[in-house]
Amino acid sequence: MCEPCSDVCVNDSKKLWKNGIIPYEFDYKVSEDLIRYVKSAMKEIAKIGSIKFVKRTNQLDYIKIVNGGAYWSYVGKQGGEQELSVTEGWPHPIGSSIHELLHACGMYHEHSRPDRDKYLIVQNGNDNYKKHNSSNVTCFGNYDFESIMHYPLHSRMNLKPGIKKKFEIGQRVKLSKGDIKAINMLYPCLSTESEDNCFKRENRRQYASKTKSRLIQRRKYYRVRVMMRKRNKNKKKKNDFE
Repeated sequence: MCEPCSDVCVNDSKKLWKNGIIPYEFDYKVSEDLIRYVKSAMKEIAKIGSIKFVKRTNQLDYIKIVNGGAYWSYVGKQGGEQELSVTEGWPHPIGSSIHELLHACGMYHEHSRPDRDKYLIVQNGNDNYKKHNSSNVTCFGNYDFESIMHYPLHSRMNLKPGIKKKFEIGQRVKLSKGDIKAINMLYPCLSTESEDNCFKRENRRQYASKTKSRLIQRRKYYRVRVMMRKRNKNKKKKNDFE
């Protein structure tokens, strides 16, 4: 069953990029500024998970980044060449590029989640506002108004009465905690690992983290004991002297 989600993702493994490796190339019409923005967006995504964007050599499945007069992308791997569009004169070009790249990775709009009607009043008009069926998507976490995959509120989409707006909805400044969680749930393994090895590695990582935490707590405990001993010893010396 699909739980309330912080991000809505494809549930068809064929639409995911193998080992999280996404080949790309730029169309010759894309400006140097746009190339710089897109590469910055790629770095932001790559540094928080296992997704790797690599320059295309001879890969058959890849993203071709074009200047199509707007920002748009297909959702997930399509097979063969698939276009992703960026353009000049758009606010937050890096954040907007992150938004489209996450579409290509396999993430839908936050406001398309199956139970979005609990939070929003949406007038359907096109696919950008389409609500997905829970059987067609995979979901993670709680509803995330801060998601970079959420559209801003406007006349066609607004909060339901009783839902308080606590922060900017539709921001394109940074990945939210929910976005980061979804990316790592969607692409959890390193590119050279099998799913089994990835599971073992994750268990080792969690064990190491717990062990480190225990060691830190133990050091704090012994440090306090040593300080108390010294304090008691000093008190004893002082009392003996008096």
